[in-house]
Amino acid sequence: MTEGFELGVDLGTSHTVAMLRRPDGRTRPLLFDGRPLLPSAVHLDASGRLHVGADAIRLGHADPGRLEPHPKRHIDEDSVLLGDGATVPVADLFAALLGAVAREAVATAGFLPPATVTHPASWGAPRRAVLVDALARAGWPSETALLPEPVAAARYFAEVLRRPLPVGASLGVFDFGGGTLDIAVVRHDGPGAAFSVTASGGADNLGGLDLDAALVGHLGKSLAGAEPEAWRALTEPVTLAQWRARRQFWEDVRGAKEMLSRSSFAPVPVPGVEQAVHLTRDELEAAIDPLVRRGVAEAAAVIAAAGLQPAELSGLFLVGGSSRVPLVARLLHAQLGIAPTVLEQPELPVAEGATLPFASPASAAASSASTSGPPTAAASGPPTAAAGPPTAASGPPTAAAGPPTPLPGPAAPSAAPVLGPARPGDDRHYGEPVDPWATGEAAAIAAGGHAMPGSPSYSGPPGSSSTFGPPSAEPWLASDTPQPSSPSTGKPRGNRRRWIIAGAAATALLVAAGATLTWAFWPRYPALDYRPLGEPVHVAPAVPLGSAWKDAVVRGDRAYLGSADYDTGKVGVVAIDTGDTKPVWTNPAAGTADRWESMTALPDGVALFSETDYDTDSSQLIVLSADRGEKRWERTLGENDIVYFAGDRAVVADRAGKQLLGLDLTTGEQRWAVPDPEGTPAPALIAVTTPADLSGPASAQGRALAPDLGDDPRLVQIAADRSARVINADGKVLASRPNVARPDDEVIAHNGRLIVRGSEDIHRIVAYNLANLDGDTIVYTAGSATARLSALAPCGDDRICMIEGAGYGDDRAKVVAVDVTDRKRVWEAAAPDADKIVPVGEAVLVSYSTTTRLIDSDGTEVWARPAAAARLDATNVLEFSKPLAGYADDPALAGRHLGDDPVQLGPLADVQTDTCSWNSSHLACATRKDFIVVQYAG
Repeated sequence: MTEGFELGVDLGTSHTVAMLRRPDGRTRPLLFDGRPLLPSAVHLDASGRLHVGADAIRLGHADPGRLEPHPKRHIDEDSVLLGDGATVPVADLFAALLGAVAREAVATAGFLPPATVTHPASWGAPRRAVLVDALARAGWPSETALLPEPVAAARYFAEVLRRPLPVGASLGVFDFGGGTLDIAVVRHDGPGAAFSVTASGGADNLGGLDLDAALVGHLGKSLAGAEPEAWRALTEPVTLAQWRARRQFWEDVRGAKEMLSRSSFAPVPVPGVEQAVHLTRDELEAAIDPLVRRGVAEAAAVIAAAGLQPAELSGLFLVGGSSRVPLVARLLHAQLGIAPTVLEQPELPVAEGATLPFASPASAAASSASTSGPPTAAASGPPTAAAGPPTAASGPPTAAAGPPTPLPGPAAPSAAPVLGPARPGDDRHYGEPVDPWATGEAAAIAAGGHAMPGSPSYSGPPGSSSTFGPPSAEPWLASDTPQPSSPSTGKPRGNRRRWIIAGAAATALLVAAGATLTWAFWPRYPALDYRPLGEPVHVAPAVPLGSAWKDAVVRGDRAYLGSADYDTGKVGVVAIDTGDTKPVWTNPAAGTADRWESMTALPDGVALFSETDYDTDSSQLIVLSADRGEKRWERTLGENDIVYFAGDRAVVADRAGKQLLGLDLTTGEQRWAVPDPEGTPAPALIAVTTPADLSGPASAQGRALAPDLGDDPRLVQIAADRSARVINADGKVLASRPNVARPDDEVIAHNGRLIVRGSEDIHRIVAYNLANLDGDTIVYTAGSATARLSALAPCGDDRICMIEGAGYGDDRAKVVAVDVTDRKRVWEAAAPDADKIVPVGEAVLVSYSTTTRLIDSDGTEVWARPAAAARLDATNVLEFSKPLAGYADDPALAGRHLGDDPVQLGPLADVQTDTCSWNSSHLACATRKDFIVVQYAG
């Protein structure tokens, strides 16, 4: 009898959990070698067999190049390189784990029960399709359902914990796992556990592994000096014995972290050192504090994106193994003012929530447009629009209400599935999983499962039907130690707003593609003189590089290289002209703060911003001169203050004083003050951009690196009473008008126009003349009452482009280009799951996660591939072979002129790519030990 049984599966980044609910309502986890957590690691042996769990990790100790510790991190890739030349489809890796779960379920219940498999709320149709494919390859029946993870957690919160969650109330879900942080706000939509995700976000590079790396970095500060040989063997292993010692050391560090969640101190044995090092909880919390605060800031951003204050939530539910760390709940409570709920085994609620009975038929039918369904037209219509407009900080406000969606395909019998080959002709076998705490973090040396230099070379596993072609991944770095995410990676969104530059434009996140573009481009931007990478100039940092903040910014021919000391908070800057070999100046004591956040190059200097000090709710702004690097002035900023640079002024939105302040850019002296309009919330401030601002180098974060601050030194202020006014950088109010927009409406100001996305009843685009805010011209109206417009971007002097769809993650979304002058749609193009638009000349890039589509000026899609790049001018881009990362990496570079094939420039080595900056000929980046400046064009 299968009736009454239900299986819930949480396929996690570091662990997979399966819960079995019996007809009597009792729920128990499936046990793998006696434990409830299956490591989500997969190893390909020389014979072509895939092993999972702790077996995979043990095999990886001997041959790390064949181990993939975190398959879920490769969801956007077709395949993963395991061994020398052996590529394994990502769906096969998932299928190996799901096959192990199915075998254990059959061994426990006698058959494979009806099942629900969870996935992150942000997964759109392409990612869900990989999971659907994996389930089919593993032999699971087509009735298997998919469900967003935060919805499963909310069901557990309401049904198992029986916490009050009235209809219409919202729950925050903070899922802090071994490899990622996923945050969502889930709304209770009706009886029968009907829930929808109204906002989600998080960080793909923040999890338990990063906390371990921060703790290793802390230990290294003392061991590198006291035991240099032992530390060198751990950080730069050569022999197999040293590699094993390194893996064991990381496992011991992770074990100490777990013990410190229960105790005040823990020992850490260090290979080659007689006495174990004793760590205290205070040391742990000091080491991981910046990472946890980053997670708290992400949570605040997601809650705000749902249109809520933290106090309006009915609860904050912590799930995922890393949420055990006491500092996590403590900081969330302190910063958000809401006491989190965390369980003794926080890894289990998502899987158990997936086993719970779902909504009544009526409520299920009402929410059949769930984004949790598979990527087929029959099974998943457009998602229901979430409340409130999606924002850049919000993550995916997808509607996830309704029942779990069954997989597409013909109905399968309810008897146990065939658990042998995943598909005809595939005789691959799967090893049994064990050992929950042996996570892939200990095998992080595999660097994502890439081939290890010197490992045996395999032409492909015999007897396997998988495709084994040329290597599809970059070489594995033997010296690549996992490192904590730096403060420059994924900064708290509330702080990121502080250094917006007037005239900033979105960066062109391009992808490497071989297709030749045939559309017309601006002739005044010819191809750059690309050439192979020159010998890098190594520049010693003003403050030694470590786990604290580091960054490079290039403006014109000057590069500024900044770094900070974690312990003292001292920040220093080096200035060097690109093309030179020696610095112009070095300032090792530019300022001091607990943590530093960012650096901005100015026409005649450089500005440094610290993070908010949570004790004083303030931060520091320091401006150094360009000629000698001495401090020109500094200013203390309030917690929510924003700084814009326009004309010859630094314009500060002084939130506490409820005013705009104009500071002399050279001296910091206040030149003017303009009171804010009355009302709450505080006014929004928008910088005016020009076509020239979109035609020069832009940073990886989207800032124009060398904007002309004087070409249009105006700002637009949108007040709580819906009024708008245009203010010049000299403090003069040039124009004002009532009833224009709300502070949270999407607004851009470009090429003499104010463009507003209105959203009262139906989404429409309204344009005003910036000179006097007249016009009030409706230039475009969404095609239906439920359609949403988002991601406004200029895509030509008189064109704007936008995404039109049902909300974030809509696999039927499209991009629409509108001529503002003629008030007509120029073209539209399909853009599934799109969430961002950036201009490239008169073309646009439409991105989702790591996938980007290039659409030409006629609306034709030219290519779509995952990668990263940055704009050099209106028709030239610098392409990276990998996404920009907050750890040492080795991307290959290419230069592309739109209309031509890319020019391969060569590889970088040991570079933290999220610190890189550039002009049209040189690139500056931080490495592990110093900075480099390298030429790539004449």
